[in-house]
Amino acid sequence: MPVTRQVMRWTLTLLALGLATVAILTLLARLALCLADGQTSRLEALLSARFAAQTRIDSLEAGLVRFDPYLKLGALSLRTRDGDRPLLEVQGGQLRLDTWQSLREGLPVVESARLEGMTLHLYQSAQGGGHWPDPAELPPELQPEGEFALERLDFWVGVLLRQRAWAEDVRVVLHGQERRVAFEAPRLLMTGDARRAHLEGRLRLVGDADVAMQVALEVLPGEVGFRDFSAALQADMHLDTLVELAAVLGRDQPLHLDEARGEARLWGRWHRGRLADARLALDVERLAVSHRDAKGERHQLALDSVTGRGQWLRGESGWQAWFQGNAESPERSEPDELASRWGPALPYRWHLNGDGEEWWLNTSAFDLGSLAAWRDRVPLPEALARAVDSLDPRGRVAGFGLGFREGQWQARASLHGVEVSPWQQAPGGGPLDMWVEARGGHGLVRFSGNETSTLHFPEVFAAPMALDHASGEVRWVYDGPRSMVSGRDLRVGWNGAEVIGGFGLSVGQGDRGGFGLTLALEEVDAVETPLVEWLPVAILDDDLRDWLADGVAGRVPEGALRLHVPLSGDDDDQDDQPSPSFGLDLAIRDGRLPMAPGWPMLEGIEGRMRLDDTFLEAEVKHAESLGVKASNGRVRLADERLEVAGNLDASASALRRFLMSMPVEGRAIMEEWQAEGHAEGALQLELPLERPEALDLLIETQASLELLEYRPLNLQVRELRGPLTWRQQGAEGGLTGRLEGRLLGGPLRADIDTLNGGLDLAGAAEAEALLELGGASLLAERLTGRFDWRGRLGIDDEVSLRLQSSLQGLAADLPAPLGKPAAQSRPLRLDMNLTHGYLDGRLGEALKLRWRSLPGDERSQGQVWLGRQSAPAWPSEAGWWIDAYLPRLSPAAWSEPLAGVAGGRDTGGAGLDLREVRVASDCLQHKDRCLGSFYTTARPQPGGGWHLALDGSLLEGSLDYRPRLTEPLDIGLSRLSLDALMPTGQQVGSLLDEIATPPEPKPLPVWVADLPGGRLRIADIERQGRRLGPLTARWQATPERLSIAPLGLTVGEISAHGELVWEAAGPEASLTRARLELVGRDLGTALERLAQDPVIRSGETRVKSQLAWPGTPWQFALERSRGSVEAELRDGRFVKLESAPARLVGLLNIDNLVRRLRLDFSDMTGRGTAFDRVTGAATLYGGSLETRGPVQIVGPATRFTLDGSVALARRELDMQLGVTLPVSRNLPLAAVIAGAPVVGGALFIADRLFGDAIDSVTRIHYRVRGPWTAPRISVESAE
Repeated sequence: MPVTRQVMRWTLTLLALGLATVAILTLLARLALCLADGQTSRLEALLSARFAAQTRIDSLEAGLVRFDPYLKLGALSLRTRDGDRPLLEVQGGQLRLDTWQSLREGLPVVESARLEGMTLHLYQSAQGGGHWPDPAELPPELQPEGEFALERLDFWVGVLLRQRAWAEDVRVVLHGQERRVAFEAPRLLMTGDARRAHLEGRLRLVGDADVAMQVALEVLPGEVGFRDFSAALQADMHLDTLVELAAVLGRDQPLHLDEARGEARLWGRWHRGRLADARLALDVERLAVSHRDAKGERHQLALDSVTGRGQWLRGESGWQAWFQGNAESPERSEPDELASRWGPALPYRWHLNGDGEEWWLNTSAFDLGSLAAWRDRVPLPEALARAVDSLDPRGRVAGFGLGFREGQWQARASLHGVEVSPWQQAPGGGPLDMWVEARGGHGLVRFSGNETSTLHFPEVFAAPMALDHASGEVRWVYDGPRSMVSGRDLRVGWNGAEVIGGFGLSVGQGDRGGFGLTLALEEVDAVETPLVEWLPVAILDDDLRDWLADGVAGRVPEGALRLHVPLSGDDDDQDDQPSPSFGLDLAIRDGRLPMAPGWPMLEGIEGRMRLDDTFLEAEVKHAESLGVKASNGRVRLADERLEVAGNLDASASALRRFLMSMPVEGRAIMEEWQAEGHAEGALQLELPLERPEALDLLIETQASLELLEYRPLNLQVRELRGPLTWRQQGAEGGLTGRLEGRLLGGPLRADIDTLNGGLDLAGAAEAEALLELGGASLLAERLTGRFDWRGRLGIDDEVSLRLQSSLQGLAADLPAPLGKPAAQSRPLRLDMNLTHGYLDGRLGEALKLRWRSLPGDERSQGQVWLGRQSAPAWPSEAGWWIDAYLPRLSPAAWSEPLAGVAGGRDTGGAGLDLREVRVASDCLQHKDRCLGSFYTTARPQPGGGWHLALDGSLLEGSLDYRPRLTEPLDIGLSRLSLDALMPTGQQVGSLLDEIATPPEPKPLPVWVADLPGGRLRIADIERQGRRLGPLTARWQATPERLSIAPLGLTVGEISAHGELVWEAAGPEASLTRARLELVGRDLGTALERLAQDPVIRSGETRVKSQLAWPGTPWQFALERSRGSVEAELRDGRFVKLESAPARLVGLLNIDNLVRRLRLDFSDMTGRGTAFDRVTGAATLYGGSLETRGPVQIVGPATRFTLDGSVALARRELDMQLGVTLPVSRNLPLAAVIAGAPVVGGALFIADRLFGDAIDSVTRIHYRVRGPWTAPRISVESAE
């Protein structure tokens, strides 16, 4: 029993306590009047028998006042028969009846009654109610039986209004199973007169000064007195006391009252002895109740600010009631599902009306989702809780009506956005708008939905149906043990398709039932939406469902679906369950159909498909699979066996894609082939779905291929014709047939039988086509002819290819050991293992190669040996490794063939992934001479390019080529020997040897534009035991010029620095410009290192020169050169002088004067002529060297100047020699030498006479003309 109902019941019980006490006293009065004094014991016995309890009366007095009986009671107590428990206690009381009014009203009317210290004890039963322990019995007045009725309330109010009574210190003690609670009423008053009556009382918890409840009732008599009275009632109650009372009364109740704070007020109005109006007001600050679920977990429902207003009003033809309430729920108390705040869980407004046995209730809007979310907070019957959990209702009830009319229950509801989950056999879905009508066991639902609606048949379809629109009507009938639900005029827009139909569901208690569905389909798109979402896959066979889900798809312009699902009864044998029935008839376009697991799909299907339970049949007008077209096809699926047949028409590329997609062994061989052409034929397939390994496939074609290419080798077969047949039985499949075509410029025949081992190949090849295949067409003039070959492509556990040829008919104009005439045979053999990726090849005894692929990736390794046969271990890295040994290596002979091979290819070797190239030769040959041994090892650089280690008798060092750098080429030599390049018999000429006119200047060659920039460093240059160097140079090249800058060379004690520019001078010529600066000490050391006579010695040398000449740098000729020279020499001497001016300079040196007078010319013929400084500049033009200003030669005591020109081509001098010398020392000797002895003698005598007095400077000019070897010297003037 709910707590609130118990509170109301016991509240009315407390109000009736006074009347019950009066009734007991009245009974005692009647007995007292009938019994004489001294008969108290008999009275006690009668009361004990009446209440089955011990009764004790301390004193009893009865009598009459006029005609009104009265009674005085000393002390009354009732206890259980064993005396352990009190039942009723009265300290004292008195009673007087109004005899006349009692007779008039037909019931006892108390004139006056007064009670003191009355206590009623009630004990809680196992059912939660209050009673006296057996065998004691409560008075019937304290145990109202039957349901509450307004007439009964009116009767008891009328009875109370006729009484006059006072009561003081009235208590009711409720003894619970675990605790007790006691209420007390300090005073109860019932009083009045003929004009009015009044009743009031207060109730509180014992020990609590606050009033828990107070009641006041005011009554006015009607026209016939109190029989048609009018009254007003007001009752106020503080809800705090409910917690204590509920703790006792609600011990075993589902709900437990945890907290209650607030007030409740009740007003009532009676008119003509009947209740006409009642109102209720609730203001609750907080109300909290809780319960435990089946797992023992406690759930609490807490409400704040609970307000309610209600009214009950009697009318002429019935009654009406209104109620409006609201409450707030703290967030911590709300269910998690309320996070979205759907709406109110209960209606705010209620309206109820009735008339006799019929009534009707209408409510305002509320939210189903919110109401269902509170299911964990409120205890529900288990069956109802499971239903709510399963249905999980959501949506808004716009209006709800419920009542009892015409002898049956009726209901009406308007709902918006309703969603429910599937439950048992019934579908779920939503949101939908609904109108619901229910009458007894019948009902009707009309619904409509939009693009947000879904529909879910869990026992039929795999996933919810997403709807575009929906409408229809659903009816249900509950007829005894059977329930029936049917859908009519269902119209659904589903995934763009229109679906029209209906359904029926019949279920019964223990009896068989069924679910039926019929649908007409239009414009079904099972391409964008998977087919399994359109079909009732839940009732299909597992193998059929898996096959349909494996890609069956298409578009259905029109079709029909039929479904029947029988439902077994409780008594049916589980092993004898009825089977569902399903039918489908569809017109299909743009269809897809799987042939077998892992096999290509049939696509673009146009035809018709019929499915009757597990039997499927399809007619295919057109279909396509990876470009292979099929027509006049037939697909049949019966007894879990798939059969496909049809005609085929395919291009070569499409047929290749199809063969490569088949999940069979050997298909990898097709990956590296490409074809152009056409094939046509027929296909037959049979596949048991339970045993896919028993596949039987036959494809017969007639191939006509214009091109068949093996892409890794760019190998092309043309004009290929012949029959091809693919037969697949289980896991074994193979290709058979014979094809004829052309390969490498010659005929080709291929006999194919992969089931018996492979392909036999035979044909002839043209050298030109073979070179084109290898990308070496530039060798077409060196490799000519035609040769036969044969081969075998083995397809077994491993795929292998062997090619053999004698190469007879092939002429090879190549350096040894690769060259041969056409008539000579040289065996060529290539063995390839295509499965493991291995190649072994041999060309006679000259060349051997091997190659293998590395596991785990696309890398591979290859090795080539030329000139010598060796088989070392495989290298540790991927790529190609080439080792060549040639006893005599002629770069000129190999340059053209190598250029033909490398022509058009990446010079970096990236195409072959070269990792190392070794070349060794005992003789590096140039023309007919052997320059010496040569060894090189080339390896690719990590960032791109190559590194070459160079060694041999000619040079030693390295070469680095990095194409990504601004200077890609870097040559560093620690040693370079010129002895082999410049044999001993060849003498090094002097500068004057370059006078002869050279050939016409050559243009700038085209290779200059491709020359990568770089630098050259040579530590030592060796020539006949002499060492030059180091030499350093950097260069940059463009199509217009080659610039070498800076250029540096150290020769002896002289360092040369400068630059050299070689540039185009029109399309037919070129020009070379050089700028050099010589800086150092002794110039003679440089001449000695260059194998020249040291004609000059110097302590300091500085020379600047600029030269330009037409043609290449090695076409230097003085006759065509022009430029300038500036020189400065210090502290040196001219040695071994052949020039007359130089000799004259030496003779005039004052330091040698004494030696000259003694006729001692050893310095002229031995050590040469000394000087302190030589400075001058000259211009070279047209083969002549002309001084630019005088050349000054400063000796220890004499200064000389030279001014003139030298005809280099004729080797003649035309110069003026100027001598500046002191007269006292140098002039006499000069005069003697020049042929003027008289003047010389005079001057000599004068010098002796006057001493230093004639110590002045004198200048003499000489003219030097004639050939270099014997010039003519004459004095021109003297100053």
